Amino acid sequence: MVQIVHHNVINKNPKDTYSHTIIDSTSGCENLIQSILYLKNKPIILNKSIKSQKIGYVLNGEISVTIKNDIYSKELILSKGYAFLIPEKIECEVANIAFDHSTLLIIKSPQTESHKLKKAKVEKQSEIVPHVDKNKQTNLPAGEDRYFKLLIDPEYGSKYVTQFLGFIKKIKAPFHEHTYEEVIFIIKGEGIIHYGEKQEKIKEGTSIYLPPGTIHRLENKHDTNELELLGVFCPAGSPADKNER
Repeated sequence: MVQIVHHNVINKNPKDTYSHTIIDSTSGCENLIQSILYLKNKPIILNKSIKSQKIGYVLNGEISVTIKNDIYSKELILSKGYAFLIPEKIECEVANIAFDHSTLLIIKSPQTESHKLKKAKVEKQSEIVPHVDKNKQTNLPAGEDRYFKLLIDPEYGSKYVTQFLGFIKKIKAPFHEHTYEEVIFIIKGEGIIHYGEKQEKIKEGTSIYLPPGTIHRLENKHDTNELELLGVFCPAGSPADKNER
């Protein structure tokens, strides 16, 4: 069942560090957990897992990601627009280093360590925590007045998901469906999601869960501003891989 969560309005002035789960198994999602993480004065630990991987995206601010084990410690500095992968068996401390606060979107898959998922064929990782700047990624066509940028996918060591940015100009995307689960977070803009015989308004901060086989389309309501979204598929696939109706 499609889930659209409007109550997660982005907190523009968090008083402390905290995490809020938006979409998980209680939303009907089988393979993904979507959370928004606010970093203020205290760091947060992303715990080591046996199987699950975490995919992050910096929505706002600047963060440090410190990887620690018994042999070494390494720190990454990531700013707005950076995506990153925390592989299994890696524990990280994530801290805000912006003047005010930082905001991240985190996806975890599988949801539990006992959950079995088909693994994608991944590339050999050249970095402990692979990361990519959206500004250095190529625009890939997805139809008339629509395009996307691949972020973290099997090329970066992601076994279970593909993460991407989608951009829609003032046009209704055609109705289409995917064979995989999809979770979406609206980063910028306003529009409408059409699914089945229903439609709902969407805006910055809206999260959407689409089960496999859901016929849907997104519409941008502005003449000049693009609708920008962060999407994640499970299992890993391409945003261009869809059946249009």
